[in-house]
Amino acid sequence: MQPIINFLIKHNHWFLFLLLEGISFVLLFSFNNYQSAIAFTSANSVAGNIYSLITDVDEYFGLKEENRVLIEHNRELLEKVNALQCELRAAKDSSTLAAASNTYGDEGYRFYTAKVVNNSLNKVNNFITIDKGSSDGIDSEMGVFSDKGVVGIVYQTSAHYALVMPLLNSKSLISCKVTGSESFCTLKWDEGDMLHSYLIDLPRYALFEQGDTVKTSGFSSIFPPGIPIGEIERLEDSEDGMFFRAKVRLFVDFSSIDNLFVVGNDKKREQHLLEESLNKKR
Repeated sequence: MQPIINFLIKHNHWFLFLLLEGISFVLLFSFNNYQSAIAFTSANSVAGNIYSLITDVDEYFGLKEENRVLIEHNRELLEKVNALQCELRAAKDSSTLAAASNTYGDEGYRFYTAKVVNNSLNKVNNFITIDKGSSDGIDSEMGVFSDKGVVGIVYQTSAHYALVMPLLNSKSLISCKVTGSESFCTLKWDEGDMLHSYLIDLPRYALFEQGDTVKTSGFSSIFPPGIPIGEIERLEDSEDGMFFRAKVRLFVDFSSIDNLFVVGNDKKREQHLLEESLNKKR
């Protein structure tokens, strides 16, 4: 306590000065209208600035709640947009399915739509992943095509996805027919060229020309007949000289495929069982 008293005694003149200054300001603003008005205005201005600062601080800390509400609204809007997109896609799928069914709709075939989610182009055995699987009715050995032509055959499925073996696969074999000819032939890919494939075992007596269209034959149980594949660019002899071999420019651009059709044959199992029973009797 004594140090405080000593401090006050030592600096008493300063405290006296401040006291007298305070009394002077009180007398000045109390008995002079002009100075009193200025003091009142200044006090209001200072108080207003303080209140404004307090409001800004409250608003700043209130932004967290506002941001939470905005995020929730954005989430609800995204859900609505996604629902509308699904409805639009479903309507579009229905119209494209109807068009595909009318074009290639032989009795016993059913059609689905699918979207490409992954695609390889630079391998010996390329594969395409689509967004439909066994839970959507997709099964192995179903045909896959686009609005341009044949893409490949379903190789394997999971519940929600399927692997498609495209024409650009060394193990791919598609039964074909050339427009204007009754002869059947097989399409087989030579690796390294994603624009072309080859028809093999073309009979030498059959007449084929450059520009002829190659389509599915319908001879297998996978594709209905008449789905386009490509166009003959060049005829050449096979290695043994007994058949023709034709270079075919594919109609499908595999670097830009997106929306696809999958076709299934309801009578395929019956056909396979009958053919297997014949093989067992031999």
